[in-house]
Amino acid sequence: MTVKTSEAERQLFYELHQEGATYAELSERFRVSQMCIRYWCRRQRDGQGCRKRYKRERLGLLGRFHPRVRYVILRLRLKHPRWGPNRLRAQLKKRPSLLGCSLPSETQIGRYLHQWRRFWRRAAKKPEHPSGDPPVRVHQRWQMDFKVQIRLKSGQRVNLFSLRDPVGEAYIGDFVFLSAGRSRIKMEEARTALRRCFERWGTLPEEVQTDGESTLVSTHHNDFPSLFTLWLTGLGIQHRVIRKVTHNAEVERCHRTVCDYAIVGNEDQFPARLQLTLDQALYELNYELPSKAEGCGGKPPVSAHPELLQPRRPFQACFELSLFDLQRVDQYLASFKWIHRVGSTGQVAIGPHRTRYSVSRAHAGQDVAVRFDPQVRHFVFSVLDQPEQVIRRCSAKGLDVADLTGLEIWPVGIGHQQLFLPYLFDDRGKLLKSN
Repeated sequence: MTVKTSEAERQLFYELHQEGATYAELSERFRVSQMCIRYWCRRQRDGQGCRKRYKRERLGLLGRFHPRVRYVILRLRLKHPRWGPNRLRAQLKKRPSLLGCSLPSETQIGRYLHQWRRFWRRAAKKPEHPSGDPPVRVHQRWQMDFKVQIRLKSGQRVNLFSLRDPVGEAYIGDFVFLSAGRSRIKMEEARTALRRCFERWGTLPEEVQTDGESTLVSTHHNDFPSLFTLWLTGLGIQHRVIRKVTHNAEVERCHRTVCDYAIVGNEDQFPARLQLTLDQALYELNYELPSKAEGCGGKPPVSAHPELLQPRRPFQACFELSLFDLQRVDQYLASFKWIHRVGSTGQVAIGPHRTRYSVSRAHAGQDVAVRFDPQVRHFVFSVLDQPEQVIRRCSAKGLDVADLTGLEIWPVGIGHQQLFLPYLFDDRGKLLKSN
């Protein structure tokens, strides 16, 4: 049995040994091993004192936590290399194998991962905010952007559409569509993504802001509004087009966050399953994870901005046709003046579908002025320098409600709507189950 000695006894060992007592005599007298007496005598002889100094072994980062915690952190980060400490900690809470284990903070997880260079990340640059009139209300302006040709392990490529509310600092929606080898998006994909967001949040925004993608914005020299712009106009939504990509900074950053959060590491999923992963990721980003956005104060966006759940312009998919106002579209078109050159056959191509209208062979090769008459829904062609001298009036084609919305007019039906119906959500937007 080990006998512990006090500092006074150790000092007495040294003093008696100095007076001539041997280690064996001191061992028999104090019932302590000779090795112990010799150790303390020599320590004091060398000037090291008689106080025991215990060295605590360094445990290392996260050494106080269960080894399984460190294992799960590394497994998750290796599988999802773009996940940050907040996402990792949220997943640790959901692991059945870690129930009852104390968990490290986000800062501790970050320091633990930072010891390996492969996990280092560059500091994010602050986004450049556009000049002009920034939005001031929730659901006033939704920023919309897309990322094309994302390759999955199955060989399929998908396009990712993202929408964000810069005032509510919320992820409005993220949706994937098969690209089928196309480098451009389809207008119907953009319209479907917006309809899903309208349905999910139960409201129409006041504005939708996009870049100058030719599918969404007219690129013809006459600047005739695109079908996408006219559809938004009929719903009372202003279509804003940015001039610099930095003017959509919030949704650009949203792209990276969502890709890091839900797509990187899940490329082995098929598009339908990947959409479910995106839906769950957006719920966690909006309702569970603390946001680092300036206006959220460390809370989830919906907790920091509860007005996100209060529709400003209520919307239900079954009532879209009743909300669509064709007169609003007509008044918008009446504000434009176009100049077209009459072709050799006396025709002029105008409208989102470049529909041809027969004007006059006598004016072939000449420029004519074109305006839209909202009263009778006619295109009016007149002499360029004499607008009162009308050459011809033609009924507008391809600009009816069905053409602009893609929906059949009642009572025939509502047509093919790619609405966000396969998944069910509760009042807070949480994914419940699939049909």
